[in-house]
Amino acid sequence: MNPEEVNPGNFKVEKILYNDNDFSVAYGIWDGGEKRIGLRWNGSKKNAGYPKTFGNPMWFIFTENLNIEFLKAILNKKNSDNPKIIEVLTEIL
Repeated sequence: MNPEEVNPGNFKVEKILYNDNDFSVAYGIWDGGEKRIGLRWNGSKKNAGYPKTFGNPMWFIFTENLNIEFLKAILNKKNSDNPKIIEVLTEIL
């Protein structure tokens, strides 16, 4: 499943920061307006990936305490969108 298509009511994706077709990292607006990082296994066209609730694809919301370290760790990795990661790092620093 394309990560851009995973938009449950409690997490609105603004940017896909990493996508290797199996696993994705997104930045978006979490329940009530906080900007957060979400993670997920993408699955396939037949499988909604993980996490999911009642068959509906969801995002695992990453702890804010590790955001900076996590984003630095995926920076410059294959399949990372470096300009978007730098934008998010600039925003949260």
